[in-house]
Amino acid sequence: MTQTQPQPPRAHPDFPPVAEIESGGPPTSPGYLAPPQKFDYEPVPGFFVQTQGGKQYSFEPDLLARSFGLLDSTPERWGNLDKAVKQLNAEAPAGVAYKVLFLGRHGQGWHNFGASKYGIDPWEDKWTYLNGDGEITWGPDPELTPEGVRQAREIQKVWKKEVRFGAPVNNEVMRWYVSPLTRTGQTMLESFGELLTGTPEVWEDWREIYGSHTCDKRSTRSYIAKRFPTFQIEEGFAEEDPLWTADYRETDESMQVRSRNALDRIFDEQTGAEEIYISVTSHSAIFRNTLAVLNHQPYPLATGEMIPVVVKATRVGGANGNGNGPNGVNGH
Repeated sequence: MTQTQPQPPRAHPDFPPVAEIESGGPPTSPGYLAPPQKFDYEPVPGFFVQTQGGKQYSFEPDLLARSFGLLDSTPERWGNLDKAVKQLNAEAPAGVAYKVLFLGRHGQGWHNFGASKYGIDPWEDKWTYLNGDGEITWGPDPELTPEGVRQAREIQKVWKKEVRFGAPVNNEVMRWYVSPLTRTGQTMLESFGELLTGTPEVWEDWREIYGSHTCDKRSTRSYIAKRFPTFQIEEGFAEEDPLWTADYRETDESMQVRSRNALDRIFDEQTGAEEIYISVTSHSAIFRNTLAVLNHQPYPLATGEMIPVVVKATRVGGANGNGNGPNGVNGH
């Protein structure tokens, strides 16, 4: 009887595979791995269907046809949301604030196409560590496929429809953040089009899980600045990628620390975003951990999918807390 030759262990596997998977992976949470630094976070139910239960609907076409998941379907839906969140902020005690986050995963990239082409196990065992297969190139820092561009433009179509009902898409009420990877910059531009009237801010903290997989190595600062001249790159952003190495794969705990860094910067009362509405264009693995930090139920994001979350932030230690959590981390 012939025995099956055992397979060598994966060099740096993802458990579960999430980052390159078009569906976003299984509806599981990595758990609550990084303690609060400046703020503790929780989702506020009652506004979007994604916060009400498990993943009940597909994003395309279901939630695109339902105002991204707003439970209120009246013509006054966005005005009602705005009034409710402003009331929450007006009645909040010191040290508590509310914002609405729109967390959008990039559209299909060539790495997602490659993972679908070869299947999860062959991809994780071999192909993800290469730059391509001779037919397509997915690393480093791949671009969107034509399908990825189409997915992003579907979001733009819905925003343009919803603006007529008061959707908060202008630079007076919304602020935009984006990962430094090319596919997210493309997705942000295609998702908003001429509605993008603010200046998107490129933050390293919003990048995808880094290390070993070639698709997650970012381009140089010079390339990003040239490719996306309307974006503002954060201060201290290195020219070369300082985080990606071939022999290390980032942990969920590290991604949760990064998520907290980014959220704490946004919610900071002195230096954070004054706007209530926050758009972040990023990736599936980091968002999986961001949702864990927010104490949100697991909600895998498919390529091109966006999840809105009304978030309550409570300063650690109350209104006078110094914001230094157990790790002694403060800010970025």
